Amino acid sequence: MDLKIIPIVQCIIAIILMCLSYWLLPQYSYAEQLPLLNNFYIPAILLLSAIYLAVHALLDFKKHGTTFHPHTPEKASKVVCTGVYRFSRNPMYLAMLFGLLAIALLTTNTVSIFVLPVFVLYITRFQIKPEESALKKLFGQEYEEYCQRVRRWL
Repeated sequence: MDLKIIPIVQCIIAIILMCLSYWLLPQYSYAEQLPLLNNFYIPAILLLSAIYLAVHALLDFKKHGTTFHPHTPEKASKVVCTGVYRFSRNPMYLAMLFGLLAIALLTTNTVSIFVLPVFVLYITRFQIKPEESALKKLFGQEYEEYCQRVRRWL
């Protein structure tokens, strides 16, 4: 696989970049220009959604008795297409993105927002696409049909 940095570490790196932008680049704050986004409610909803997605994604894998380890997609025993996997092929990565979006909104820093597409592009290229290749080899037509029915992110 092309994976060099595991997804949770990628997420932590993104959080660190957002925090650094908050502390080192306060001139890029949008708190006064967009006060609607400067509240706790939207980030709280995003964080709760992230927790829900992550927990239910893991529970779906456990229910089906298959692996969720990002380094070993070839050890998967089933294509999980129920629960949160009916809406997204990657609900755990989507959960990370929701969490990062919540943090970006809490920092009220424009630079933090730009970390999000970098995270999505990186994890898509170096994690999701290699996983998809491994799963296509393992499950063939069944996985390809799943990919046609369900979007990669949301």
